[in-house]
Amino acid sequence: MRKILLTALTLMTALAAMADSFKTSGDGTTWTMTRLAQTEGTGVTCDGVTFTMASDVEIAEGDAFAIESGITVMMGGGVRLTVSGQADFRATERVLFTAADELEQPYGIFMDNTERVTFQNIDFEYAGLRNFSSAGADITGCSFTRHNGISGTSALSMGTDGTSFTITECTFTECAKSAIGGAANYRNPVTITGCTFTANGTANTNTPQINLTTAENIIIKDCRIYGAPEHTMVGGIVVSNLVGLTGTLNTIIEDCEIRNNRFGVATYCEQTATIKNNVIVSNKYEVNAMNGGSGINIYDPYMTQTTTVTGNYIEDNLWGITVIGGRSVNIGKTEDPTADDYNPGLNVFLNNGNGGITYDLYNNSSNTVYAQGNYWKSVASQTQENIESVVFHKNDDPKLGEVIFMPALDEEPTSIGCIPSITTGCVRTEVYTLDGMRLGSIAEARRGTICVVKTTDGRHTTVRKVAVK
Repeated sequence: MRKILLTALTLMTALAAMADSFKTSGDGTTWTMTRLAQTEGTGVTCDGVTFTMASDVEIAEGDAFAIESGITVMMGGGVRLTVSGQADFRATERVLFTAADELEQPYGIFMDNTERVTFQNIDFEYAGLRNFSSAGADITGCSFTRHNGISGTSALSMGTDGTSFTITECTFTECAKSAIGGAANYRNPVTITGCTFTANGTANTNTPQINLTTAENIIIKDCRIYGAPEHTMVGGIVVSNLVGLTGTLNTIIEDCEIRNNRFGVATYCEQTATIKNNVIVSNKYEVNAMNGGSGINIYDPYMTQTTTVTGNYIEDNLWGITVIGGRSVNIGKTEDPTADDYNPGLNVFLNNGNGGITYDLYNNSSNTVYAQGNYWKSVASQTQENIESVVFHKNDDPKLGEVIFMPALDEEPTSIGCIPSITTGCVRTEVYTLDGMRLGSIAEARRGTICVVKTTDGRHTTVRKVAVK
C-alpha cells in the first residue's frame, strides 16, 4: 500500500576539538559571563547586559558555570559554550543565546558534565543545546527558535545512552530540522509535557518535529505539534527502534494535538506503544500518498511491537491509521471487559483518504487487527456494510489480515481527547468517577454510576455530575 521512508537518525560520535578556544583551569572557580568578559583571552566582551562570544569557551571539569539572569549572549559563527564542569542554568529573568548577526550560525551550548542540570527560562535563537551529560537534564520554560542545524539534527539533542530528560512547557518554532531528537543507538528516557512545536523542519528534510528512539519510558503528553503545509517532508512524532534495541521499551503519546504535518504519529519496530486521547487532524502534506500522510502509522515488519490505540480523534489525513506488521495492534477490543487486552476503542474517524477514496483504517499486514468500539463518522450509519467501505483489509485483498470492527459505537463518544470546535478551536472533556478514577468516556462507566464530567474550551470550564443509566 505505501512505501516507508524511515527517518534518518545518525549514530552519535565524539566531536572534534575546535581551534581558537579558551578553556578554564579546573581549579574550582565558578564562572559567569561577566567573569569571562573580565578575563583576558576568553574572546568574550561585554556591553551592559549583552555579551558577545567571538570564540569557543570550555568550562573545565572541576570548575562551575552559573548563568546570570536577564542577559543576552551573542555568539559568532560556529561558536559554542562547552560545560564539562558543574552548571546552573536556572534564570529568574529570561536569558537569550542568539547569533551575533543574521549571517552568523552559532553552535550554542554543549553539555559534557557529570551532574544533572536544570535549564530554566533560557531562550535559544539560531543556536541549539546538545547534551552529552551522563546525568541528563531538566528543561523547563525554555524556547528554541530558528535553530540553524549546526549543532546537530535537532535544536535539542539528547545523549548519552541511558541518560534521562524532562522537557516541560517549552516552545520550539521554525527550527531547521527536528525540534527534539536523539541518536538511533542511544536509549534516552524522556518525558515531554505541555510543549508547543510549530513549523519545525524548515530545511524540509526527512526529519519529524519530534524524533526519538525507543527507551524504557518515552512519554509525550499534553503537547501541540503544528506543522507547516509547505514542509512536505516533515512529520509530527516518530518513536523508532532502527537498530534492534531490546528490553523494556515503553512509549506513551497522550492528550496531544497534532495538525498539518506530513504525517501525525509513527511508531517503528520493537516497543510497547500506547497512543491515547489525541487529536490528529489534517496530517496530509505529502506530495505522494504512497510515501506518507497517515494520522497514525504502525510500522513493524519484525512483528515485535505491541500497540494500543484508544480515544483518538482522527480526521482529514491521507490515511487514518495504517498498520504494517506488529506483534499485536489493538485499536479497540470490547468482547471481554475483564480481559487484559480489553480496549474500549472510542476512536473517531472522519474523512481520512486520498485519490477520492476514504481510508480510515488500512491493515497492510497479515495480522488480524481488532478495531471494535469506535465511531466511524465518515459513514452515514454504523453498520457493517457502511464501515466496510472505509476499512481496507482481507475483504479487499486476500493476502492481508482481517480487521474486526464490529460492534461499533452507535453515536460519537464524549472522550477525554480534545475535539475541534468551530468557535474555540479545541474542547477537552474529562470524565471521572466520584472516587477520582479517570475514564475514557461515559461509556466506560457501569450503570448506576455517578460521574463527574469536566469540559474546558480554553477559556471556560464547566463541571457537571452525570448519572449513567
